[in-house]
This record gives sequence, structure tokens and C-alpha cells, in this order.
Amino acid sequence: MNRNLRIYIFNRNIYKLFETSKRSAGHSKWQNIKHIKAETDQARSILFIQLRKKIKEAVVEGGGSIKPTINLKLARVIEHCKKSNMPMSTINNILNKIDGSKDKTQSILLQIQGPKNCVMVLKIVSDNVADTKMHLNSILKKINAKTSQGTINSFFDYNGIIITEAKSTLETAMEDAINVGAIDIEEIVEDENKYYKFKCDPQLLLKITNQLKNLDYSIIDAKEELIPLSCMKLSDEDLQVVKSAQERLFKLDEIEEIYDNIDHNNL
Repeated sequence: MNRNLRIYIFNRNIYKLFETSKRSAGHSKWQNIKHIKAETDQARSILFIQLRKKIKEAVVEGGGSIKPTINLKLARVIEHCKKSNMPMSTINNILNKIDGSKDKTQSILLQIQGPKNCVMVLKIVSDNVADTKMHLNSILKKINAKTSQGTINSFFDYNGIIITEAKSTLETAMEDAINVGAIDIEEIVEDENKYYKFKCDPQLLLKITNQLKNLDYSIIDAKEELIPLSCMKLSDEDLQVVKSAQERLFKLDEIEEIYDNIDHNNL
């Protein structure tokens, strides 16, 4: 074969290899972009689901008010939603749906015996609790869990917690705590800022929050707090079973929080 012809064929093959390599690299880059975008979209979707739950919870704990000028917790949640790039139109649609519901949205705690005999408490926010429980029961069967008949106080220290900006002196705040019916109060410091943490009967959370507002306390947060009285240790394998079960439960839109009595330090 002519030497010049051999060089031409060799160079042409190199060119084809180079072009194929470029196409493969481009295809790989496109697949990576698609994969990253899919992960970003999924994370955004999960975030918006959690924010929607927070909005519903804030409305319930704010006495059913969808007006952020009246419902301060709702105002804080909406501000958080905006910072998380949730469109205002989406926020308004959620609020309008809550306001237009025929049934009043309720918040309940349901204790269940989870997989590996752990105890979990589900915070449910729903405008149809009976329907939610029916749907929940079908999920519980699949994750080897069931509704527990025990009382929450048998496994958890269950209290209402109200965080306020520090006002006047701690001694004065103690007197106010007694007058509104709080169980305890402590001063907490975070980022060099002082706050008061009022503890109360969870059934009186909304009432005492409103009383503190009337005493000109600036409310930072008001929520239920469940701290396990004792924690059970599970193997890594069993922890993964429980984690998968909780992830499945969280897919139910009405489940706001999941508390458990598991030691998560070895997760």
C-alpha cells in the first residue's frame, strides 16, 4: 500500500476516534446534568412537602387563622418558605385550600409500636383524621408496626414549649410564668442573644402563648416537645429498618413529625 495512503487512513481513523470520544464525552456530560437536575428537583419537591406541612401546622396552632398579621407563627413559616424559594402563588394556594376545607384541620398525636419494638409518636395534621388513620393503618401493616395502647407519658416527657425574646428580668418572667400557668421557665443564650423558654401543659399551649402575647412577650416559637424518658439501642441493621419505615411514613402528607425512643448516636 502506498505510504501516503496509509498515513491518510491512519489519520482518518484517529479523527473518527477523536470525534467518537467527543460525542461520548458530551453524552456523559448530558447524562450527568440530567442526573444532577433530577436530584435537585427531588430535593426541592421534598423540601416543599415539608414546608407545606409546616404551613398547615402553623394554621392549626394559630387557632385556624390563615392571616400572617394575626398568626405570628404562620408569618415566620411563610418567611422561611420565601427564603426557600417557594413561590408566593404556591403559598397562597395552600392557605386557600386550608381555608376552603369543609372540615376543620386538626392536630393529633398517635402512638405506635414501630418495627424492632421501638415506640414512635406521629404528629398528624389533617382535615379528615378518620380517613388519615385508615390510610395510615395500611402503611403500618407493611412496615410491621401497629397502633399502641400505652400512654405517651409512659415513654416521653411531653410538654408544651414556648420560646420568647428575653424581656425585663428573669425574676419578672418567673412571676409571669406562674400567673399564666406555666410549669417552668429557663433563660437560654444563643449567639449572645437571650431568650426565655416557658414549659407548660401541652393542652394549654395555645392559651398560654396568647397570654404571654398579651403580656407583650415576643413569641419566637410555640410547639410540642417529646423527649424520650429512656432510649433503646439498636444494631445498624435494625436502625436502617426503622429509618426506612419512618421515610415511608413521612410520605403521608398529613404526618408532620415523628418522635421515637431510639438512640440515634450510632446512625
